[in-house]
Amino acid sequence: MLNGLIEKIKERKPKRVLVQLPEGLVINAQAIQDKLSSEGIEAFISLEPCYGSCDLRDCEAERLHCDLLVNIGHSDFGLRSKVPVLYYEWRFDFNPIPLLEKNFEKIERFGKIGLVSTVNYLDSLEDAKKWLGSRGKKCYTERGSVAKYPGQILGCDISAGKRIEEKVDCFLFIGSGKFHPIGLDLEVSKPVFQLDPEKGEIIKVDSEKFLKQREVAKALAKECKSFGIIVSTKPGQLKINEALKIKETLEEKGKKCYIFTMDRITPEKLEGIKVDCFINMACPRLALDNRTLFRSPVINPNELDIQ
Repeated sequence: MLNGLIEKIKERKPKRVLVQLPEGLVINAQAIQDKLSSEGIEAFISLEPCYGSCDLRDCEAERLHCDLLVNIGHSDFGLRSKVPVLYYEWRFDFNPIPLLEKNFEKIERFGKIGLVSTVNYLDSLEDAKKWLGSRGKKCYTERGSVAKYPGQILGCDISAGKRIEEKVDCFLFIGSGKFHPIGLDLEVSKPVFQLDPEKGEIIKVDSEKFLKQREVAKALAKECKSFGIIVSTKPGQLKINEALKIKETLEEKGKKCYIFTMDRITPEKLEGIKVDCFINMACPRLALDNRTLFRSPVINPNELDIQ
């Protein structure tokens, strides 16, 4: 996979590149820099966390006088950039069949199955579909509104699942990590299972804890009188117009509102801000993963219910 990345970069004939990696692939940072240097290409490695295609470090690449920005581990969904971008999806060569055979009894009772994944494990969906089909199961995939491929879900776009919800009896997510399958489970009425390559098992996704946290935050928000609307300056998360509309709506209802901007959103940056509730305009995983870390309730815009 590393050699494939280097070849894709060489095809663009850059003189200087800035490389972005998700945390799970940072272990490859020095090898990438060594390989590119051996090809006569100056390479800088960004050690800022990279959360997706929405998180382009194009301003940094421009300031560093790079003529190519390399975003690894994510797919292109059409963001404009100050410098040319190479998206290298870093797809894993993973065979799901042994785990399906070992854990089949967990999903055997379901006749119609929706298959979803992140871009890194998308190639496994077709193998899973064929194997499940040979066991009499009918499988469905659909392309979402933002994601590039059928079956692909993002932190901000689980519509590939929503669009087939009425057709299926359950969902099978193939991939590691809890955020994407929990995000899907929170939004659909059918059970969600995860085939986890790292843990080597199929598990039933349980979002009950996160659902309770969300309901508590929503209930608290209804009683709040002051709001801090958090806007991320990441290129794919910059929702200033939406934030201004929410501010206007809340102020019409007599609420006090402030808009705060930052790149990476952390509880520490908001310690000095005294409001009753924060509205997160950035990646929805902020509220999902870290809701309890903030001093005040944190809700996503679709959770706002002010009468």
